[in-house]
Amino acid sequence: MKKFLNILLIAVFLLAILSTTCKANSTNRIELTVTKNEEQKDFELYILLPQDYIEYAISEAGLEIEYSGADTLKQNDIPLIDVDKSKVQDDVYSEAGIEYVQILLEPNSQDVYTFDILADYPALDMKLRAKNDEKDYIMHIDNFKIENNVCKIEYNYDENEIKQPDKTIFSFGTVLLIVILILLIIIGIISKTKTDN
Repeated sequence: MKKFLNILLIAVFLLAILSTTCKANSTNRIELTVTKNEEQKDFELYILLPQDYIEYAISEAGLEIEYSGADTLKQNDIPLIDVDKSKVQDDVYSEAGIEYVQILLEPNSQDVYTFDILADYPALDMKLRAKNDEKDYIMHIDNFKIENNVCKIEYNYDENEIKQPDKTIFSFGTVLLIVILILLIIIGIISKTKTDN
């Protein structure tokens, strides 16, 4: 029994260490889900990449490419920005003196729009743009949180609102207590079984 308790303590200790270790991933994923498009209106969704982000990706890839708006992505292969060149728009978007290259996004089979960004880029200053004949809505995502390398976003089409999905949050301490409680119940069952035999 004492040997089993020692193994249990070591397992709990290793679990605590592993849960605090950060995994180094090279990209984070932006995932946008559209909600409340009651009339099922068609629109196009773009990711807007700022000039700084594109120049950062060029620098990190060790390339010597001069930034030239949309042509930077259309005419060059930048390994750290994986885009379909046919989805890069000719016209750029400008806001507050910053130029953004627009890339058309297509939804996946679950109707979620995704785009991967470099995890070590220091800002979340890219934007999303929903556009059709009726609207042209720019979504600022710089205050959103990235968890487990994913930035989940919900876009309410009818209200032109974006937010992060609501969720129940359990702290690490709560999860650890639940794991310890389950392990203690298992130990109790094993002890009772051994005592009965």
